Amino acid sequence: MNLLDGIILILLAAGALSGYRRGLIGAAASFLGFLGGIWLAGHYYIPLAGILEQRLGLEELFTRILFPFCAGIPVSGGEPLLNPVPGADVPGFPPSLWEPVQALNLGIGGVAIARTLADSLVKLLAFFLIYALASFTLGSLAGFLGGICTRIAGLFLLGGVNRLGGLALGLVTSALFVAVAVGMLTPFIFGLTLGLPAAEGLRQALLNNWNASLLIPYFTRSWGAIALVLARLFRMV
Repeated sequence: MNLLDGIILILLAAGALSGYRRGLIGAAASFLGFLGGIWLAGHYYIPLAGILEQRLGLEELFTRILFPFCAGIPVSGGEPLLNPVPGADVPGFPPSLWEPVQALNLGIGGVAIARTLADSLVKLLAFFLIYALASFTLGSLAGFLGGICTRIAGLFLLGGVNRLGGLALGLVTSALFVAVAVGMLTPFIFGLTLGLPAAEGLRQALLNNWNASLLIPYFTRSWGAIALVLARLFRMV
């Protein structure tokens, strides 16, 4: 059990507690907000990343920040240093985030590494920004309607049943979010372990925490199944 596991457990507990407080219908509204947020983020994070790069210059900014850690030592290429999930290949989805890892494996150095990692970071920022805004907006709207329905349902449902149902659905929603977050962050973490030759301490800390996590492998396996849904039904790229 390490820091990453602690963060994951806090997120799961927060989701379960939120579901318990909202009740089953309120938790269902949050779940709809989650689905809507993931759908919109999966469709539009690459276009938004382009806007953030061109209009705000975030890629150039992140490149300048990362370059001192990438310069001076060439990367020879090779397999990522993170342990893959036992018995399974690390899923290469979404392709837009795994392409930089493949480039790093071929052996590049200096500015090319920094720019590659910066591009991935901007895409991740765009994805989670869209998700946060969309899920909050859709969840709030659905939650308002759900609150009315919850009062009506309270006349027919036992309070305990409503609360426990909300707790279960809230836990499921938060677990799905963690799986998506792990799946989206994994290629960037892989890239950092390959692309920061001048920051050995940070590289080692990332490796130790990610590889020693007890929970990350389970959510990585879950991401393998979720990725199929996102690719085929949500048309995420």
